[in-house]
Amino acid sequence: MKKTMIFPSILLFLLLSCNQFLFAGTLSEEKAKSLADTEFVFPTDLLKDSPVLIALNIGTSRENGEMQQEALIDWQNVIESSSFSFQSAPLYHISVIEGAPFFVRGAIRRGLAESFGDLIDPKRGAVLFLSKAEKFAKQAEIPIDGEPTMVVVRSDGTITGYVKGRVDSLALSNLAAIWEKAR
Repeated sequence: MKKTMIFPSILLFLLLSCNQFLFAGTLSEEKAKSLADTEFVFPTDLLKDSPVLIALNIGTSRENGEMQQEALIDWQNVIESSSFSFQSAPLYHISVIEGAPFFVRGAIRRGLAESFGDLIDPKRGAVLFLSKAEKFAKQAEIPIDGEPTMVVVRSDGTITGYVKGRVDSLALSNLAAIWEKAR
């Protein structure tokens, strides 16, 4: 009886493992404005000839979004002072906000730009105002769980992988491995 259950279990495990390599999440194209108030198409206009890092903030509340922003700035500071190959990679801070009325979006974008201050180039930050953040996250295959997320995106727009949580040596090493896979 045990042998008949082991083979299907192993087969299911292998299929699910291969699924991760066969199907890569993608970021949906969205019209956006940078924190410098310039229009662009996310992520298409960010992608050039090399992979990019995206500090993705999909907050579950305003407080959670602020916590994630702080953690993602910590990520940026550690990356910029590291000796990893992605030290000089293009890094973009993208915040996703669901359901914000049209008439307050400019105020939200300006407030976010002020909160970043001189910590990031305003052309490297943006807010995606979406009606359904869950749909965006599902297409990207990134769960909305209140954790800051560093995403590596290839120049063809596919997501190579991501690391969730605050920066530490293990998370940084994981991000480096994902970055190398994307190159």
